[in-house]
Amino acid sequence: MSEPLFSKPIFSEKIWGSSELNRIFNYEKNQPIGEVWLYSPLDEYETVLYGKNSQREYGKASELFPKFPLLLKLIATSSWLSIQLHPDDTMAKQLENEPWGKSEAWYFLKDKGQIKVSNNNKYILQAFDDNRWDDVLESYEMNKFDSIFIPAGTVHTLGPNSLLLEIQQSSDLTYRLYDWGRPREIHVDKSKKVLNNIHTSYSISRKTEGLCTKYFSFSRFANQNKKGFGVYVNLKSYETIVLPEEVNYNFQGEFVEFKLNENGWKSFL
Repeated sequence: MSEPLFSKPIFSEKIWGSSELNRIFNYEKNQPIGEVWLYSPLDEYETVLYGKNSQREYGKASELFPKFPLLLKLIATSSWLSIQLHPDDTMAKQLENEPWGKSEAWYFLKDKGQIKVSNNNKYILQAFDDNRWDDVLESYEMNKFDSIFIPAGTVHTLGPNSLLLEIQQSSDLTYRLYDWGRPREIHVDKSKKVLNNIHTSYSISRKTEGLCTKYFSFSRFANQNKKGFGVYVNLKSYETIVLPEEVNYNFQGEFVEFKLNENGWKSFL
């Protein structure tokens, strides 16, 4: 490959989604979009990559870049997501026979987003019995360029008026603890197993230029030449560009660069 590639986005309608994404992407359906999968190697929602200059179809993400098991989404909300958590690598293998779990980070793109989060496993387990979820979750307002790292095992939910980029391990494993009365499955047994086996802590950063975790890193930049593999999201158009290793490209505008942390990759093996 001798040219930059762009990733064709995949739209996922959600009950908690926002018409903001419908407007951004000219998606003319009544159901609001909750997630735009910008780069994905997952079978069910795998993005296809095209030549940015030639428009040639090069193939699927997992075929072209099999050593980049990360997933990127653009998320917008009009109501609260379920209160949820994700398994780590060990629990994903035990409970689902999946290769890895789902640690993730959110990078907020506008002010007044809302989150609730907790790593107090003892009180979370009690909430299954008394439904006092607001008493055990910590609430934060998140503004533009704030970020939160949500390791697997962290109980969390995202509130209305939020717009963010999500970077995560290549997994779609989510266990719901509570869903505000919506008629969807609640995963009590699996959630309790995760809570009894994982003890971790989230991390919030304000007005950050980037974040580096065990699994992945991201950084914001503008108007730079880049060479070497990476995935880049334009913060104005949300076009997603994948740069093959040998290609040099001049990025004009403001972008977020996403990289795989080598230690995170080794932990998958």
